[in-house]
Formats: sequence, C-alpha cells, structure tokens
Amino acid sequence: AQTANGGGGGGTRVMIIGGDGYCGWATALHLSARGYEVCIVDNLCRRQFDLTLGLDTLTPIATIHDRVRIWGETSGRHMDLQIGDICDWEFLAQAVTSFKPDAMVHFGEQRSAPYSMIDRQRAVYTQHNNVIGNINVMFAIKELVPDCHLVKLGTMGEYGTPNIDIEEGFITINHNGRSDTLPYPKQGNSFYHLSKIHDSH
Repeated sequence: AQTANGGGGGGTRVMIIGGDGYCGWATALHLSARGYEVCIVDNLCRRQFDLTLGLDTLTPIATIHDRVRIWGETSGRHMDLQIGDICDWEFLAQAVTSFKPDAMVHFGEQRSAPYSMIDRQRAVYTQHNNVIGNINVMFAIKELVPDCHLVKLGTMGEYGTPNIDIEEGFITINHNGRSDTLPYPKQGNSFYHLSKIHDSH
C-alpha cells in the first residue's frame, strides 16, 4: 500500500520498543507515515527518571498518549500503544502475541552512561533493564514470532577509546609468534556500556 509521500510499508507490522523516546518516536512516525502498522511499547521510565532527579526537558514533550492521539487525528493513521515493562515476561508475551510483529525495533534500554554511574541502585537498574529486557525480546521472537526480524541499537562506546582503528567486527592479533582473528576487544567504561556489550555478545 503506497502512502501519499511515496512510502510502501504495505501493512508490515513493526513493534517499536522504547517508542516514547527520542529515537523511538521519530521511528514510529517515519514508519507509520509510510504505511507500516506500528505498535509502541514503552514503560515510560525515562520520564520517571526526570521526575526523580528534579529535571525537565528544555522544550515540553507531550505524553505518549497525546502524541499517538494527535498523530492519528493529523495523519489518519492508527498506532497501537502498550504501556508496560519488557522485563515483565507476561506483559511482553501478551503484547507480542496480540500484535504479531513482522519486525521489532528495540530502543527500550536505559541509555545514559552518566545515569548508570550515579549509585548502586541505578547501576543495578541499568543492568537489569537492559540485559533482562533484551533477553526477553530475543526469547519472545524465538518462542512466539520466529519469523520476526530484530533491529537493535548499539553504541560505539562499547569499544572505549583505543589508540588504534576500531575494525569492523574482527581484528587479527599477532602475539608471541602466533596469530588469530578475534572479535574486536570491548572496553566499556560504564555500567551502561557494559550492558550494551552483553547485548552484542
């Protein structure tokens, strides 16, 4: 099905995990405008972080409920919205079973290195949210929608700041007269980056 702007989602069903965030919302709009059927899944934790830390955005950001509603009124396109935590297997399984995505775009992680280093509580939250959430997503695909594609956001911060070029995936090492080709070493320097290394492996 072609949309007015020439897109061709053709009704492909895409679940965007973390769709209330700055990457997720833009992706949801982009795909919806091009004819994809979009379901946003989010636990709204980023907004709670701001409240807890006494912070606010420089520009007001409407609630995800309002944004989905306004998008529907403006575009004529409907987006599903599921509020819940992907670390909760029962919630995620229900969301995946009901929407039956052809693809998942996984932005749903605590994505701030400084936040992950504030204290023990936030370090543990980052590890739990990012690692367990990612495991649940992978098992949801394996067990419930095995033909579903996964698009996962990574970070160059996994590699730290080495004094050599960061190769694409692998590097050949010569050591004590022997040689091997190995995955490029990861040197994450925060609990956030360590969680992303776990995702990559």
